[in-house]
Amino acid sequence: MKDNIYRKIIIFSYMISLFIIAFCFKIRITPNIYLKTNARLILLLIVCILIYISGYILVKKLNYGKKILKINLVIYFCIYIVTIFTLTLFDEIYGRQGFKVIKWDKDLLKVYMNTSFNIVPFSTIKLFINGYIKELVTFKDFMANIFGNLCAFMPFALFIPLLINKIDKYYKFIIVMAIIIISIEILQFITMSGSCDIDDFILNILGVSIAYFILKIKCINRFINKVFLLE
Repeated sequence: MKDNIYRKIIIFSYMISLFIIAFCFKIRITPNIYLKTNARLILLLIVCILIYISGYILVKKLNYGKKILKINLVIYFCIYIVTIFTLTLFDEIYGRQGFKVIKWDKDLLKVYMNTSFNIVPFSTIKLFINGYIKELVTFKDFMANIFGNLCAFMPFALFIPLLINKIDKYYKFIIVMAIIIISIEILQFITMSGSCDIDDFILNILGVSIAYFILKIKCINRFINKVFLLE
């Protein structure tokens, strides 16, 4: 009897998850219809929670193998990858154009180089800090640009060590992250979608490094392994 109830919960959870994903995709491809970033993130978080509940029931209540939650981790990672690429390259709310048009027009390139390209370390960070102090930059914009870049790639510190066993040292992890972040910055430059900024790289690397060492704390690491039944 209980097994049937558990199976119904699992089916319901996966159906709701698929519906939410389909809804987000529909919103994404429909012109002139936008869903705020926070709303999208909340919906995707709900999907992850529902998938986790289903996986947990399969393992703990229906005695399926623990590989189920490893598969769930891969699903979470894919959702996160799609989200981060959407926000950095394709999100119209933040003025991203993605690969719709690669405009190598001389005048547009000149404007981009003057407004959205920076190779001087800490210049953009100082600009936002001074702008916020002088009340020229809103708190929302300050948080989005400084703390947004600091936190955006932090989930990689969870996913990469758990999913790729060979990346078991900090130097390996940070090399992989540097390649990923630089690749995104180059794509932003090529598509003129968002800014190509050395300060974004600095904040991203600092953020993932902080997350990496926090997650290596024994009690936190043990908790994560228990949550994902990896012990």
